[in-house]
Amino acid sequence: MPRPSVQPRSATTDDVPALLSLMDSVHAWLITQGRPEQWGTVPFSRIPGFPDRVSDWTRQGVITLVERDGRCVGMLAAAPMIPPRIPAAVVPDGSMFIHTVMTDRGPDGRGVGSALLEEAARLARAHSAPALALDHWAGSPELGRIYDDHGYVKVAEYTDEQDGKAIRNAVRVRYLSVAG
Repeated sequence: MPRPSVQPRSATTDDVPALLSLMDSVHAWLITQGRPEQWGTVPFSRIPGFPDRVSDWTRQGVITLVERDGRCVGMLAAAPMIPPRIPAAVVPDGSMFIHTVMTDRGPDGRGVGSALLEEAARLARAHSAPALALDHWAGSPELGRIYDDHGYVKVAEYTDEQDGKAIRNAVRVRYLSVAG
């Protein structure tokens, strides 16, 4: 039986425990897949200050979530602020930046990532942003294919540090037609 379509909504501070639970479950899944390089080895809920940052983001309207059967199965953090780790001049001025997009790794998460990426495009157009940008671990061909399929073009790579190791990250941009 097909899963019902999902409707993204703005997260509130009441959603923070569910958001952290989703993030920790995705993190644990990556570890079991042998991919600790993507986000390191410390669960998000145990990173000092991170739960407070998630609370702040919900108060600022930065986080969108998706629920199925009352359970958080996806989240998007997008805002018109480019992180300082992104190389200068690779993202067009005024762009919306996807800080994270995560979905439940089980069947309830199917289709949620695409819905959240389209929600990000809707939000960017509402802000008259010329583009959406994001960065991701460059060591994942799967992520590269997903973002290629959604119109994100790789524009740069940079090196960051994760758990004391140098990690390559890719920067991608999806150029938007503001009118639609």
